[in-house]
Amino acid sequence: MKFFTMRRLAACVAALLLVSPPLLTGCDDYDDSELWQNVNDLKSRIEALETKIGQMNTEIAALQKIVDDAVTVVKVEKGADGYVIYFSDNTTAEIKNGTAGADAPVIGVKQDTDEVYYWTITTDGKTEWLMAGGAKLRVTGESVKPVMSVDDEGYWTISYDGGKTSERILDAAGDPVSAVTEGSSIGSLFKSVNYDDNNVYFELSDGSIVTVPVRSNFYMLIRKAPEVATFVFGETKVWDVESAGVTKTLVSKPDEWKVTYADGKLTVTAPTEAHKECADLRGTVGITYFSANGQADAVMMDVVADADYRGETVGEDFTVNITEITDKIVTMAVTPKNTETYWYVGYGTKEEIDAKGTDYLVKAPNGYLSMLGFYATMGWLDNYASKGMKSDLSLSIGLQPATEYYAVIFGFEANAATSSSTLTTGVMTVPFKTQEPVVINTVYRIDVSDVSWYGAKYVCVPSDDLGYLHGFIRKSEFDTYDDDAAFMTSRIEIYKKAYKDELESGALTWADLTFTETQTVVAPAYIEEAGATRMGLVDDTEYYVYAFSCTDGNATSPLSKAAFKTGKFTPSEECTFEITTTVERQDVTVNVVPSNRNVTYYFSVTRAAQQEQFDADLQFAVDDLIWTKIWAESQQITLSSLLSKGEDSNKWTDLWAATAYIVCAYGVSEDGAITTRPTLARFVTKGTIDQTSVKNAAASAM
Repeated sequence: MKFFTMRRLAACVAALLLVSPPLLTGCDDYDDSELWQNVNDLKSRIEALETKIGQMNTEIAALQKIVDDAVTVVKVEKGADGYVIYFSDNTTAEIKNGTAGADAPVIGVKQDTDEVYYWTITTDGKTEWLMAGGAKLRVTGESVKPVMSVDDEGYWTISYDGGKTSERILDAAGDPVSAVTEGSSIGSLFKSVNYDDNNVYFELSDGSIVTVPVRSNFYMLIRKAPEVATFVFGETKVWDVESAGVTKTLVSKPDEWKVTYADGKLTVTAPTEAHKECADLRGTVGITYFSANGQADAVMMDVVADADYRGETVGEDFTVNITEITDKIVTMAVTPKNTETYWYVGYGTKEEIDAKGTDYLVKAPNGYLSMLGFYATMGWLDNYASKGMKSDLSLSIGLQPATEYYAVIFGFEANAATSSSTLTTGVMTVPFKTQEPVVINTVYRIDVSDVSWYGAKYVCVPSDDLGYLHGFIRKSEFDTYDDDAAFMTSRIEIYKKAYKDELESGALTWADLTFTETQTVVAPAYIEEAGATRMGLVDDTEYYVYAFSCTDGNATSPLSKAAFKTGKFTPSEECTFEITTTVERQDVTVNVVPSNRNVTYYFSVTRAAQQEQFDADLQFAVDDLIWTKIWAESQQITLSSLLSKGEDSNKWTDLWAATAYIVCAYGVSEDGAITTRPTLARFVTKGTIDQTSVKNAAASAM
């Protein structure tokens, strides 16, 4: 339908006003109602679009913020007709439930090969980059978001300077796109919003999915915090605290404890011995922390206070100075008055010695004196008993955590002939108590971002310095294990098998195979120092990122994991490939015929054993394209020079004999993006004896 414009109407009216009165009276029979009807109809349609255009621009602004690394989603609330998204910068965005539009241009975002998001526009079903000044328009950074509008003639326009100036949007034929044709409508930029504990998944109208982490910039970790921290009366300990997005904190503590949190440090002081009767000797120290948006969470650590058993005890025959006590070892210096005689240190629990005395340990038929006599007969006495001062004597065998003991010290004379011993001093007892088990409360903060149909990025932040293992795992595979412990064992077994010889020979230790500190992982990626690639992920698939502490080949922490789902691959071009292979001994000629001869594509030959390591054909194509780009760069040629269009063929020579190979063909845009699903064909090279010529035509993906 052809509409009169407001400009043309004004010109027509002006012309009528310039004619003479007789002519004007002569126009009495002219009916201009249809003209005015068309004008009013156009005006009313444009006015009807204003609200929807406003919502479209609101969603464009929300989309820009969603992919902005500087902010994250902190909360999602579902309403009657959409969602309210709360961001970490204390702003919100409202997203309406997805409705399909017709004919209207669709603004979207797409991550390019440089892992940066750029604006896209889809008209007539074709998606292209939004260009401003000849360059793609970044979604984040200093770039201004596009603003959609409709001009007074009813055509779609777009502005790249915040609405100051605008230009018409053109279709594939170069014609302006009307916003007021019959049947046209404006849909939502978002098809759906889904979320879990770790991520929010925004499905755009073009089927692509943008995944952003939830609360990744609001957290607190007490680094190297044990499950139970043991103090002596009056002792002060300090821990480093890592946090982000925290604007206010509230400290809680047991009675008579002193706790402060300031400048990233948690300082805890136990009650003094003078106040032990009115103090909570065991309790929990906690920090409740808040964000500017009213979020709240807490980190906690159990604490216990006891007497200080370290120090010097002077007896009639010995001076004992306990220098260190842990949950498993007590270390002391022992100085005898008589430096010429043997002496020995053992131990017993406070409970038993208080009830029985020391005779059951020292004088019983199987006691210490009998044992030392046997050692004298065997010539081992100097290995177990001491003479003179000893500064670093340790007791460890059999000690249990958080238990009261006595160290038992005595001098003796051994008779090797009779395998017996006699006391030469009194038996001295010195009390001590082992500490609570030192179990570091290892946790891992895992942030997943940049999720696409082919990959993702994660950052893993440990709470301590223990070595750990981490990685991606498909949820379907993870669910095959009975529990977390079985899964962690399976990951450790992979390393044990891969590095069996090195671990057994000592060439490598588990410290060499595990990771410490914050780790950032991107998949897919080329790892230059290893000369290898990290596989991409399978599209439209649920994954976990996992992390757990591994010490000497054993899992030593609970499993931490973060769930996410990759986006669904949506081909931007419709095309399949007919592949024909002709094998001559160890050479092959490959001929490819695309169903859409306008599509640029790439095809390669790979040993089937390599291709079968991948979980999906599309995952393999992503890896294949990475290697192709690396090779092109090494040869200082462009990727586009390697792409084919229309029917093409190539010959590979000197392949492995009697070996299965895969031909893989897939659409690739000149800027390096995969545009179609891959088509695969299999062939086998000849052995040392010629076989019948092999041809294999494949019109669909294997």
